[in-house]
Amino acid sequence: EWHNLYGMLFHRSTGEGLVQRNAGQNVRPFVLSRSFFASSQRYGAIWTGDNEAKWSHLEIAAPMLLGLNVGALSFVGADVGGFFGNTDAELMTRWMQAGAYQPFFRGHAHHDAKRREPWMFGDETMVRLRRAAMARYALLPYWYTVFWHAGVSGMPV
Repeated sequence: EWHNLYGMLFHRSTGEGLVQRNAGQNVRPFVLSRSFFASSQRYGAIWTGDNEAKWSHLEIAAPMLLGLNVGALSFVGADVGGFFGNTDAELMTRWMQAGAYQPFFRGHAHHDAKRREPWMFGDETMVRLRRAAMARYALLPYWYTVFWHAGVSGMPV
């Protein structure tokens, strides 16, 4: 179906355009999409789309990401904290702790959602969120290595 193929072609053309625009400088452009098709993993990252700040959306994120990974889409992630709605301190903490171990990790929210900077949830929660972020940063050499192996071998992350 063209609808699905369009996402991959758009993903590919964006990546190739960035490489051509900055020849020799932009050999690994970052392209993020939520529309994809077979072989989209060659052209950039995928996120699961606009989720909600609900426990049920955190619960379904891991199976969704694992399913995408089995399908060879390795650079995947969900919006930490949920995109729509307002998260509380506990949900944000658990989402950060889970998100720190996802290949694509970002906090992203709708402009109508409440602010989500770690200090907005109080000192105790800020410490927990900082620990999750530090665990993520400690694993960066690992992430670089597994992504390099995935790029060379085609195996999922």
